Amino acid sequence: MRLVKSALSVAFFTILSRMTGFVRDVLMAKYIGTGLIMDALVIAIKIPSFLRRIFAEGAFNASFVPLFAGLNVESPQKAQDFMQHILSLMTAILIGVVIVFEIFMPLIVKIFLVGAKPELCQLAIFFSRLTFPFILLISLTALFSGVLNSIDKFAIAASSPLVGNLSIIAVLLVFDPLQIAQGTDVAVAIMASGVFQLLWVAIPCWLYGIRPRFRFHGSSSPGVKSFGKRMIPAAIGSGALQINLMIDVMMASLLPIGTNSYLYYADRLYQLPISITGTAMGTVLLPVLSRLWREQKVDSALYTQNRAIEFAMLITLPAMVGLMYLAEPLVHVLFERGKFDAYSTQAVASTVFGFATGLPAYILIKIFSSSFFARQDTLTPILTALASMVINIVLNLLLIFKYKHLGIALATSIAAWANAGLLWYLLSRRGLIAFDKPLGHYLVKTVTASAATLGALVIVYSVCNSWLYHVQLLHRISAVSLLVTVGLTVYMATCYVLGCLKFHEYQEKFVEDSHQ
Repeated sequence: MRLVKSALSVAFFTILSRMTGFVRDVLMAKYIGTGLIMDALVIAIKIPSFLRRIFAEGAFNASFVPLFAGLNVESPQKAQDFMQHILSLMTAILIGVVIVFEIFMPLIVKIFLVGAKPELCQLAIFFSRLTFPFILLISLTALFSGVLNSIDKFAIAASSPLVGNLSIIAVLLVFDPLQIAQGTDVAVAIMASGVFQLLWVAIPCWLYGIRPRFRFHGSSSPGVKSFGKRMIPAAIGSGALQINLMIDVMMASLLPIGTNSYLYYADRLYQLPISITGTAMGTVLLPVLSRLWREQKVDSALYTQNRAIEFAMLITLPAMVGLMYLAEPLVHVLFERGKFDAYSTQAVASTVFGFATGLPAYILIKIFSSSFFARQDTLTPILTALASMVINIVLNLLLIFKYKHLGIALATSIAAWANAGLLWYLLSRRGLIAFDKPLGHYLVKTVTASAATLGALVIVYSVCNSWLYHVQLLHRISAVSLLVTVGLTVYMATCYVLGCLKFHEYQEKFVEDSHQ
């Protein structure tokens, strides 16, 4: 399976997942808004999410996927034994983590909410105890997803969040709105969504002959030890990033109630292009680059990295322009109803603007990190993540008291650019990346197309401005739809004229089938 085809498959299901995620968040905005209940739910979502990045995504995938993929080429039985040992160890560790966090949740929540009022802390503790078992379920989901990605079954793994979102939407649509507004049903639904996601990936693994069994005997085998040596530093690196995000939550707790809600809803918008490009390319790049470096195909690896950057920037640059310019109308149409008022729209829109300034950096971090992980180097991304964390802390302290939620978003974006720059510099020094002339020409063309798109948006916005804030929802939706359609049309047309749309070339020249 070629890189772009696989990436598009992941991107397709990621888009569906994000679309259903928007439906979920629109319903939450309508019934819960941006007040005390939503702030508490945001904390209850973020606490397991912080550990999710360590146990379920970045660190785990960076350690597990290259080892499993390599063993699977050598011997499918060895790969299956390795998976079963890791499954057993991860389950035991995570059960212990869940027990500890459930016991000490009051202390943990108070660390997150250093400046929050007591009523917010108490509610966040209650909701967090309901949602926290999600970390066990989603971490096991990540394990089986890593197995599926290693055997090129990307679509199944990529669609698991879609299943989780649909289960939460069902609760939001069926239960009484007054009951939903209390938050408890939503917290339970979040935890239960992990069950559905786990089943979605575990059953296909079984059908493909990869049996998820618990085996503690032999867990000290070389493969497991190698996993541990890579997982621990990678977990520290992911932990550094999560500390970065935790600092954002702590800073938000020093600001008025609703700030964590603003950050949450803004995150839902700017994460869409990150998921389409960064997650998709990172998911596919890791096993592909692992094989290329293992086979000492340096030219192919460097070529693949450059084309991945092209593909990522093709989507990310116009997304950055669109989100920065259309932040307020997008938030207004998507979320402003029920308990989500006009003030919430302005606050979330300014936060979206701040986060959007770092969109290309977020994607580049994922691509550059995959290049280190593919060579089994998990230490370097740790160091850059730590440097980024320090920058974020300093910038938060400088910006939040004047710019509030916008300051938090800008600090995050600037720190992300610093992280991406450090990763690129270190890759260059080691000869692990080399920008070729086609990439430079391509970036100039995509910047030109993005500028043309911005010009078109400015013109159309001036024409349909009155419709954007019309009392009728249909008028508002039509205006935003027109803006998005015109922006996409102008961008795609300009890219076509400039020769940026070269998917056929990607398909012909990219990395060949993973079995080769």
